[in-house]
Amino acid sequence: MLIKICGIKTGEMAQVVVEAGADLIGLVFYPPSPRYLSPEAADALVSALAKLRQQPKLVGLFVNAPIEEMTAAVERYGLDYLQLSGDETPEQCAELSALRPVIRALRLPARISPEEALPLATPFGQIANLTLLLDTHKSGMYGGTGEIGDWEAAYRLARTFPVLLAGGLTPENVGEAIEKVQPWGVDVSSGVEKSGLPGEKDPEKIARFIERARRVKLSDPSPR
Repeated sequence: MLIKICGIKTGEMAQVVVEAGADLIGLVFYPPSPRYLSPEAADALVSALAKLRQQPKLVGLFVNAPIEEMTAAVERYGLDYLQLSGDETPEQCAELSALRPVIRALRLPARISPEEALPLATPFGQIANLTLLLDTHKSGMYGGTGEIGDWEAAYRLARTFPVLLAGGLTPENVGEAIEKVQPWGVDVSSGVEKSGLPGEKDPEKIARFIERARRVKLSDPSPR
């Protein structure tokens, strides 16, 4: 079970996340987001992580960014994954997957049947070196909605494709979500933030989220 904490903005909070046991740290390179990380802040965060004994994997989150920008970020920050959370096509994802493993966000309606979800996921799920991140659609937003998705549809997709489950996860519901969906991993951002403060992570919520996610034993995990 991989655990990704997204929207980390400082070296101090990155250390909190690592010590709590997260596997992946998400860095948001999308300026309109309240979780946006400037190049200078990203440099400082990466430098702080380099001093730690335990090294997490770094995920760079981009929204409709030029390939040149993402390539430069991979080189500058040592990104391990590229997360594409915009309107990137399967062809663009396939091209980028030769550079780094790709996490492609798929924003599904809060209520959708498995039969409706499968055709939306298949063009991306068939790409080698790509993991689907299942998030919940909200008009005008590219992720971080805090809206819970359709776990039945997510379960069906996770039987076919590698899936990171996102969308409204919190310390209170992550255990149930994992039991019902059996994903490869989980991803959280707004669900571990201080109430009413987008982008401000809560160390206690992070610790509880990770502890409760680790409790669950997968019986039918998503393929890798």
